[in-house]
Amino acid sequence: MAYTLKLDMYYFSLKKITGTFERKTREGKRIGFHTEETPCLFQDFVNSLSLKKNGKYMEVLLTDFINGFNASFKSNKDNTKAVSITTDLFHGVSKTEYTAWGVFKGGSTGINREIYKSDNATTLKGTIDDDNVTSLLYFYKLWLPQDSNVGILMVQSYTSMGCTALFKEQLEDYFISKGYKPYWNKCVPKSYIEKYLKDGYINEIRVVHSKRDYKKPLDPIFGPFIKATKKTIFNKFNIPLGDFLSMLNYKNVLISQIQAVDAEYDKSADMIKLFYTNNGKKAHASLANIEDILPVITLDDSLKDEKTQQPVWEDLHKFTKGILDNLKLQISYTPKVITI
Repeated sequence: MAYTLKLDMYYFSLKKITGTFERKTREGKRIGFHTEETPCLFQDFVNSLSLKKNGKYMEVLLTDFINGFNASFKSNKDNTKAVSITTDLFHGVSKTEYTAWGVFKGGSTGINREIYKSDNATTLKGTIDDDNVTSLLYFYKLWLPQDSNVGILMVQSYTSMGCTALFKEQLEDYFISKGYKPYWNKCVPKSYIEKYLKDGYINEIRVVHSKRDYKKPLDPIFGPFIKATKKTIFNKFNIPLGDFLSMLNYKNVLISQIQAVDAEYDKSADMIKLFYTNNGKKAHASLANIEDILPVITLDDSLKDEKTQQPVWEDLHKFTKGILDNLKLQISYTPKVITI
């Protein structure tokens, strides 16, 4: 069976944590974080690291992150997937390019499984207990330039399986442990966006306001109105999807535009829906899930080993360097010289 490699990429920024609070969710109480309003320069985060070697902060970061796994697996909250990084796996850093990369293990856990040969479904060959992890190897690359407030995370997986969300969650926990909350936006190189979304346009935006407390009691005859929601509709325009999704922090940019014209908009409670056409087909998505319309970045089979179907790590490292260089141009990144 041929497995197709894919690559997920995210812009991220860090905001300094100023406090914590409890919030209720469907799964129970969770800890939230108050942060400073604007993202910090990564130089601030770098200053929080214990730098034994001048300038080699990516090496310190990667070592610190790997050691946090303590050669064991970290599970998601449902105990269905687990990931780990161990020191024996392929990895490296570049001081001059502000990158760290390597391989992590990830797979399913939390349920008993039986093992059979593909040509014999009656003879049991073995079992996998619920505390075992059926693991594959995946590639990651982190770009964190100390002279910027925008970084990039790349995580390789397969179109049929992966542990990207959990790996990103572990990296997020690492940043939080250092006092910084990461904020993510999925990113796709402009060439891919232009290829797949060149005929796409956002032509309507709806703000679905959450239920408000009424200042005056309603007449009983109009009781059903109590459950009604209010919508603010913006239309009669066309915003090219490619232009919108190529922007840094496109979600925050759109939110700021809506706040400027809709005084009742509540960022913490209201939902934004985007209605768009792409290649003649109409669809809609919430702003929170707008990334679902982005094209999947599939990788050429030349980047994997024919026998194992897994990536050739050094080839994938070189390939992602090319993509990263293009993304730097896309966000107009110009390196500055900073002495630690």
